[in-house]
Amino acid sequence: MRPSSLISSAVVLSTSTVVVGLSLHRPSISHTNSLTSPILRSNTALRLGDRDDISDYGKQRTNSELDSLISKRDAIKKNIVANTKPDDDTPPIDEMSDDDIAKMLSDEADVDKLFSRDYVPTFETKRGPSRTGLSSGESGGVLDGEEEDDPERALFVDWTEDYDDENEFHIPNRIGFTTAEWGDKKKGFVAGKLKKNERKAGKFNKSDLKKAYEKLQQNGVSFVETSESSSFAEAFLNKFVNEIEHGDRPLVASTFANPWKHAIKTKSLPRRGSKAVIDAAEACCDRMGVSSMSLFQVKNPYFYIGGTSALAEGMLDVISDDHSRYVGCINMSTSKLAKLQRQLRAQGEFVATNQFDFSLTNRKSLAMIEACKKMNITPVCTNVLDGGLASGKYTSVNPTGGEVSKGEGDTGPYSVRTLEKLDTLFKVQDSLREKVNSRIGDRLSKFDAGKAPKINREITTTQIAINYVKAKGAVPLVPVNNVKMANEVLGCLGWDLTEEEVLELDKACKTCGV
Repeated sequence: MRPSSLISSAVVLSTSTVVVGLSLHRPSISHTNSLTSPILRSNTALRLGDRDDISDYGKQRTNSELDSLISKRDAIKKNIVANTKPDDDTPPIDEMSDDDIAKMLSDEADVDKLFSRDYVPTFETKRGPSRTGLSSGESGGVLDGEEEDDPERALFVDWTEDYDDENEFHIPNRIGFTTAEWGDKKKGFVAGKLKKNERKAGKFNKSDLKKAYEKLQQNGVSFVETSESSSFAEAFLNKFVNEIEHGDRPLVASTFANPWKHAIKTKSLPRRGSKAVIDAAEACCDRMGVSSMSLFQVKNPYFYIGGTSALAEGMLDVISDDHSRYVGCINMSTSKLAKLQRQLRAQGEFVATNQFDFSLTNRKSLAMIEACKKMNITPVCTNVLDGGLASGKYTSVNPTGGEVSKGEGDTGPYSVRTLEKLDTLFKVQDSLREKVNSRIGDRLSKFDAGKAPKINREITTTQIAINYVKAKGAVPLVPVNNVKMANEVLGCLGWDLTEEEVLELDKACKTCGV
């Protein structure tokens, strides 16, 4: 598809929308490319207002009517499920081996090959075309057409509004940011005002977080991920969501922490059963001051008291109780994902995402990206810069990355031996940085003065690494603590790596043993 204009092809929203105490739901986009015949849910949610001033009789009447509506809804859902013919005679998921599960995902799947180090997903970068942008190199994208005459340039543009390889849960621009380091002193957070030397050293405070959040939300990156494990992050989001003017409704995701780590941290008994999941989701909403989240993720507990069925029941209740619009997983294995997906689909719902580590210098989870795609689950990737190693900033000739020295003998965060091993990859990253810059510049020059779309023309090796994750079909979650990093993320929008460029990086990774 060759879009004719930026404004008509991208989703452009006015930045005058202020989100105050509203549900964080986004209208869903229905797709039919799932493994089984999905029963798509309604976008409507039953809500009650403040009942403090209602009489006792009124409250009883309200409860009675609510119970009646819930009973009718459950009866309709059961009837739909009962009359939905299964695609095959597949046995219950609990009775299936990993080989059976892999075969269910793909008749040609080989479990040993799937989890081997050298396995590369067959889909490569064959994704549905974006409506705008520079995704296809020499063909397709906004630069093949003309931009409409519009003197008022809206800030929030969704370059990936119409991708075919995603489920109902649409993440604008297929990129997000994480609050994993917010409030963490070990990561550089400072509670008060920053001194000059602290800022040079990369430290950050609440003011930096607020400015970065605002910059991203107003310019196309609305997906933000946090966790109940970080009370600081949820408290900051509570303020930011309600105080800042957004370009679009923010998509907020939180996480049900590992029950064993949570027990140690809180010095309590491990959480168990479906109710623990519901209670955690409700508490997250309360701490962030929102009526509902966009996504609630369950971290792999490895062993959960109540089993997978209790987790599935809890995830279903989180949706039905309107604590979250969608549910997802973190670090779930292929077999657990398949079990959860089938259990949720049996009730008309689905697992929307699975989150795990993946980067240009840590590609061990390539097989998981492929597995997620086959189950119609969106892969969301964390640590996309591999702690900084994948950024291309640190090299054998510049081991400190140009940062302020920490003292005599400081050789940077990585050994010279590690950096030398990746020299080939870093050189390819740098050459692609120049190549993409040239490609964007050439095509923007075709526009009349003042009519070219606002796309970054100073591509960095960090942005090459981030968009590599996108090119593999995943949604990168980037840690953002200041405006500088927010600009790095925004600089990834509006252009993609071509398949040839991705293959260059793949080849360099293999040469370096990555």
